[in-house]
Amino acid sequence: MERPDERGFTLVDVLVGIAISIVILAMMVTFAARISAAASALETSTKASDAVQRLDERLESEAAGAWAIYLPATDVDGANNADGHEVAFYTEDGAHRSYAWAYLFDPRAKTVTRYDYGGAAARATETFSPIDAFYGVSVAASQAGAHDPLFAGARATDVVYALPAFPAAKGGNALVSLEISSDTTHRTQLLASATAPTTFTVIVPYTPSPSPRITPTVTPLAITTPTP
Repeated sequence: MERPDERGFTLVDVLVGIAISIVILAMMVTFAARISAAASALETSTKASDAVQRLDERLESEAAGAWAIYLPATDVDGANNADGHEVAFYTEDGAHRSYAWAYLFDPRAKTVTRYDYGGAAARATETFSPIDAFYGVSVAASQAGAHDPLFAGARATDVVYALPAFPAAKGGNALVSLEISSDTTHRTQLLASATAPTTFTVIVPYTPSPSPRITPTVTPLAITTPTP
């Protein structure tokens, strides 16, 4: 039997409790969603930064052994490459076997794919993603001073030569200025082939060693003839 001084929860109390619980639950769900979104954004940013760094390092490494680095007139799909969305490489080994490959940017997929020209058709071998921008510009060696302060006063003669084994490749000393970027990472590279001739000499001034104050005097050794 219920005592006169005791009573249960009224309908209003129950409704208020339910409302408070719903508000707290909604706040927890919103907070969890924000944490999840922040974690996802951080993961995407980290992945993008890693992709740009790996691609940057790969291009620099391959440039060291390339005979030619250039922007082909058309990409691997036959599309016009006037905007420089594909950068191509060419080299030969000790047996004069040719190796050609290229990096193609797809802005819709946000990928840069490496293609090998090993047969009748180009073959995709590796993909870097997500990449938001990847564009190259051909730079004449005579204009290199505008890109690197080290050669600000230098004068270079532009050299261009054809590679008989792979006519599409353009050898010489032209450089390729490449922009690579993703979410929060941006890299600029100035690529030059390992065999690029420059036809100019860099003269480095230096301070000569000081002259000695005293000229040393050479004293002849005394020769003693043994007495028999």
